[in-house]
Amino acid sequence: MQTKLFARGRGSAVAGRSHTTLENSYAVQLGVSALALAAVMVLAPSPAAAQAQPAGVETISIPPQDLNGALEELGEETGLQIAYRSADVDGRMSSGVQGRYRPQDALALVLAGTGLSFQQTGEDAVMLVAAAEAGDGDGAIRLGTLGVAGEAPAYQPAPSSLATKTTLPLEKTPFTINQASEELIRERGDSSIYETLERFAGVTSVSSNGDIGQSMSRSINVRGFSVSGNNQLLINGQRTYGSAGSARSAYSLEAVEVLRGPAALYYGAAEPGGVVNYAYKRPQEEARHVVLASTDDQGSYGGMIDTTGPLNEGKTLLYRLAAGYDRYEDDQDHIFQEPASILGALTFKPTSKFETTFTYEWLDVESVPEQENNKLIGEGPDEGEYYPVPRDFFWGSLNDRAVRETHTFLWDARWEASEYFTIKTNATYQDYEQWWQNTRINSSRGSGNPAPDAEGNVPRYVSGRQSEGSSWSVGADVTGMFDTGPFFHEWLVGGGFGHEEGRSSGRAVASETRPGGAYEVGPINIYDPVYRDWPYQYRIWDDPLGEKNEREDTNFYLQDLISLPNEKTRVMLAAGWSQYEDIPSNPDQANKTDKWSPRIALMHDLTPDLMVYASYGQSFSPNSLGMLDGAGDYITTPQEGSQYEIGLKQVFSQGRAVATASVFRIEKENMPMPLQDAAAGECDPEAAPAPGEPASFDGTGDCRYQLNGLEVSQGAEVEVSGRFTDWWSGTASYAYLDTEYDETDDLASLGRTFPYTPKHNLSVWNKFDVLRTEARGKVSLGIGATYWSKGHGSWGEPDASGNRTSYNDAYTLVNAGLFWDDIDVGGKDLKISLNVDNLFDKTYYDRRRFPEGGTIVWGDERRFSLSAQLEF
Repeated sequence: MQTKLFARGRGSAVAGRSHTTLENSYAVQLGVSALALAAVMVLAPSPAAAQAQPAGVETISIPPQDLNGALEELGEETGLQIAYRSADVDGRMSSGVQGRYRPQDALALVLAGTGLSFQQTGEDAVMLVAAAEAGDGDGAIRLGTLGVAGEAPAYQPAPSSLATKTTLPLEKTPFTINQASEELIRERGDSSIYETLERFAGVTSVSSNGDIGQSMSRSINVRGFSVSGNNQLLINGQRTYGSAGSARSAYSLEAVEVLRGPAALYYGAAEPGGVVNYAYKRPQEEARHVVLASTDDQGSYGGMIDTTGPLNEGKTLLYRLAAGYDRYEDDQDHIFQEPASILGALTFKPTSKFETTFTYEWLDVESVPEQENNKLIGEGPDEGEYYPVPRDFFWGSLNDRAVRETHTFLWDARWEASEYFTIKTNATYQDYEQWWQNTRINSSRGSGNPAPDAEGNVPRYVSGRQSEGSSWSVGADVTGMFDTGPFFHEWLVGGGFGHEEGRSSGRAVASETRPGGAYEVGPINIYDPVYRDWPYQYRIWDDPLGEKNEREDTNFYLQDLISLPNEKTRVMLAAGWSQYEDIPSNPDQANKTDKWSPRIALMHDLTPDLMVYASYGQSFSPNSLGMLDGAGDYITTPQEGSQYEIGLKQVFSQGRAVATASVFRIEKENMPMPLQDAAAGECDPEAAPAPGEPASFDGTGDCRYQLNGLEVSQGAEVEVSGRFTDWWSGTASYAYLDTEYDETDDLASLGRTFPYTPKHNLSVWNKFDVLRTEARGKVSLGIGATYWSKGHGSWGEPDASGNRTSYNDAYTLVNAGLFWDDIDVGGKDLKISLNVDNLFDKTYYDRRRFPEGGTIVWGDERRFSLSAQLEF
């Protein structure tokens, strides 16, 4: 087999290109090959030669990309001649390099984590060799493990600009970012996006009270605060609206990211806990085709086709197409979820300096609303007891549905005008249509859930609603570099604008005790249930959509990342201005607020592989519409959050793994507290004075608020992820979360912890390669566990037993997997996976619905899943 070598460097031009491909000349190839082999095996350069450097420190800007492209750009920018075997470089990735470096120091950063080293072969020439070949001789330049790149193991964090919008690699970013790759998600057997998020320690998802059902909509909490509202869901780093708590298709994703802490600087109004980013699949230069099929012991089934590669010989036009369908059968009767998705993307990349991508995704999710498995009886001789029904009992109608269809369009472009000036732009548009119908136990009689009659019949009601909406946003970032004496600056100027609008119908309700009794669904017999469709589904669509509600976000930000002369210390100074405007159908309740949000960070490299940092940031989030203060004016002052974080990041295992540890404190103030005494009873909106009139403050039904609430969340987080040895990959994270209502007029909650938020959370997944043969492939074993400490519901006045809340016991779920990879099937790679979720069949409950609280939603039982993936 022919050995190929390449050289990259300034001043060599062939066919108008600023580099020479030595394959083009057989004579030159033989000469350089002989030189390379001699340098590796016989003539290792002397120490003096190894220390020779091209003159001077240069400003170098190479973004994360494939290693071939990074080496080409480095050679063009520095004049360094780089020789290497194509087989050593193809398929590897680089984290790039940004800053002022000597050319060979920059090369070390470009190669970090790739398993390659280099040796000096001349004053301005080097040759790449595998790290194992470099040996310990004087002629070898030993690489630090500064970058996280290379043939990235499935669990190794990938480059991301989510936290800083710069080329800083994750291990040099002064904020906490968690990542789960597509391969990790699939190997763990995550059943939904919510399960993926909950496997980041300290991130929880809580079922919504809405009738659309917990399988479609859940509240996602990070560091104790919900991220489901405002614009805290990002797709490819672009903000979208109204979907953070909605189900998504994993088949469209190549990674899920969580940025912890305030992000108002870049993304406008947001809660201080963090933001979630869904990284959609992008076209790749190398052709790759994947076919996947799966099933499980509950009768679920599904599959995916994912194909990517170049559309022309020059690889300037790339494509990606991913389509998937699943039918997931729940372990409760008649409950299922059926997502279908198609993603298409085109990338135009005429040069290494310019790239633009257009992405479209169609997502259709159909499911049956899962609200409760059982409830406490609220009247009669069995009051306080659960209905005598089995765990998998279904209370609904056969045509109960939650349906959502979403169209998402994304565009982004990057133009590196020069090494000192880069422009990035993006635009997104998303629209959706949604409707739901849910049949539930009729609990509207004022005395709790009704007791069965003598025959075992329990009354029910049906509710439903339809809605539609759309959103769009645009954004642009301009980045560059300059020097001020010995200080090096990487600056950023950016901004964006977003608009969202939506309408929904009033709730169509039918039961024997509610309006529209002629359309009632009828009771269900708990001893002999008979299931049928609700025949009046058309009532949901006959209910007209209401007036349109809108919101707009505008933001602008400035940032400077300053490298100090010691080349080990960096300071980030940033500030962003954001304006949030709610435009409801009632113009009197319009809410417009703006705020500056600063961000400061200090980073110091204790060693090339260990960084310590401290950061501070702020956020803001609007208060709910329609709230009045004591003077009768609508409240427009936003809630404000601030976070202090200290941490360290360590790269190890030859750059293939990263460990992070951090401590933080978040304070969220301007929380609305009712002016009336908490013991005076519920606020009665009909008794409240009109806007502009003074409140009577008699403690009964004034519906007025003051912004004196303070919530605090503080804790510690530890995570390690990557390939630890040649046979062991894994990810493990632990979060300790201490939350408190520090200031509140709700005396039952004062000084107590947030509901549904466990104090301790541990998540671990490991994959061990146990057997590998060239003829039969590789066998691996996966084992993982997730632990949550006990949780509780909302606080209230003591009941008869003196309890102020209800508790969920601590529990641990264990998952396992058996994988057979690299099976050669006619030149194609086959992978077979067997996963077991909840290996020990642990009984547990949804974090919001648990036995002491009066409603049970069971956690998933043990499930065996089988999948086969063919790649070529």
